Amino acid sequence: MKKHVALACGAAALLLAAIPVSAGPPANSWYVAPEAIYLWTDRDRLADDDLGGALAFGRSFDKWDVELQYNYVSPDTLGNGSLDFNNYFVNLHRVFYRDARISPFLKLGVGYVDPHYSSTSPLFGADVSTFTLAYGAGLLTNLTRNESRGTALALRAEIYGLVSSSTEPPNGDHLSDTVAGLGLQYHWGAPVAAAPAPVAPPVAPPVGDSDGDGVNDNLDKCPGTPAGTAVDANGCELDSDGDGVVDRLDKCPGTPAGAKVDANGCEFDSDRDGVVDSKDQCPDTPAGDKVDEVGCSFNLRLEVFFDTDSATIKPESYPDLDRAVRLMTTNDRLSGTIEGHTDSRGSDAYNQKLSQRRADSVRQYLIEKGVPASRLDAVGKGESNPIADNATAEGRAQNRRVLLVRTSQ
Repeated sequence: MKKHVALACGAAALLLAAIPVSAGPPANSWYVAPEAIYLWTDRDRLADDDLGGALAFGRSFDKWDVELQYNYVSPDTLGNGSLDFNNYFVNLHRVFYRDARISPFLKLGVGYVDPHYSSTSPLFGADVSTFTLAYGAGLLTNLTRNESRGTALALRAEIYGLVSSSTEPPNGDHLSDTVAGLGLQYHWGAPVAAAPAPVAPPVAPPVGDSDGDGVNDNLDKCPGTPAGTAVDANGCELDSDGDGVVDRLDKCPGTPAGAKVDANGCEFDSDRDGVVDSKDQCPDTPAGDKVDEVGCSFNLRLEVFFDTDSATIKPESYPDLDRAVRLMTTNDRLSGTIEGHTDSRGSDAYNQKLSQRRADSVRQYLIEKGVPASRLDAVGKGESNPIADNATAEGRAQNRRVLLVRTSQ
């Protein structure tokens, strides 16, 4: 049972050892390994299990260790005697993961077992010395390593079986013992890496001015500026008016701070009325309207819809009327007259009254939306000022119109 437990512990240790971690005991070195061992004896030896000691001396190579090992155990025997159990072995260790912190190995050895029983033992005088085969496994766990001296110290753990062939009675023709060992393995004489040659400090290259703008390359945040271009302390082209277009490309220098400009550095004229946005007090004038110096229309034609023979404004007219409200409320110096016009159908007198009622409706709408009444008049023009031919439907539609005519200059 004890043998089974020991073998299971050895297998678990090997599984843990299979994971490489960090540098282990060095190859191409000498080593010495003292161990404490525990011997489970074959029952035919008529001896107890007991503790003992071992000492190994060897040489490590790339994948193999070769060593000489001596074991000694002195267990009790029947009859209150003792057994001096001496083992002499030559072992080969196949080492895996030599450069890992934990390096497992397989053990195979051949040696000579020379047991001697005391005079009170039942086997006193029996010749049970024999050549023996050792087989097993172990692991080396590196504790410390000095690369500059070529030394290392590792914890060594192993478990292995001893198989002997003996023809002397009463042992029968086979003996099988098991040994578990735990100790230290000290290495010396490993190759020492040559000290790296001193590296001369890098020489800083001379600082130049690749683009010739007067700012050295190590300070130039805008390399590659065209020759002769005026730059700031960072080597970037000047933008005197701060509009985002450098002076070299700016066709409209001196634009006001914050003004929205195009790729040429010129201010936008969003409604294309000839007045730039920063000066345009009426930024949504309809295309084609005649405007003053602040971009406001002189006469604003309103798209106002009424039912037939009615002065009630239809809802689809509100967006256009609200544009007029914005014009009047954002420019308090503006004043104007609402003019109502009709086509030629109907009598002159009737059309005159209808155009007046409609002009009054529009004026009232603007007043209710916030335009001061003092700045608005309303007049009906009837059919007196046609702008198209009343003989056609298209012409009559153009003649039925409402205008906001500016009276302020």
